[in-house]
Amino acid sequence: MPWWIWLLLTLFMIAMIVLGLVYAFRRAVAALHTVSETGSAIGERFAAMSDIDETEDEAEAPIFTLPLREAAARYERAHTAVIERRQAKRERHVRAWKRWRNAL
Repeated sequence: MPWWIWLLLTLFMIAMIVLGLVYAFRRAVAALHTVSETGSAIGERFAAMSDIDETEDEAEAPIFTLPLREAAARYERAHTAVIERRQAKRERHVRAWKRWRNAL
């Protein structure tokens, strides 16, 4: 083989190595940006989780310090809210099924 073919092959190989390194560097920088954005989002959520809304917790005394009637009334209100949420979910599902059935 003539010497100029070896020169072309060597230059091509060096160019491909340089282009590969540039590509890898650019992808690494993009990945670092993504990781830092994800880390900051996670940090914000952890900070929000650690901020406890003390006004709601201090508004109601512990259940064992209340008379039994008040404790029963509090339980009844909580259980009523649970039943209402379940019923609302059931109604949403029924509406969704009706929409899907009418769409066909």
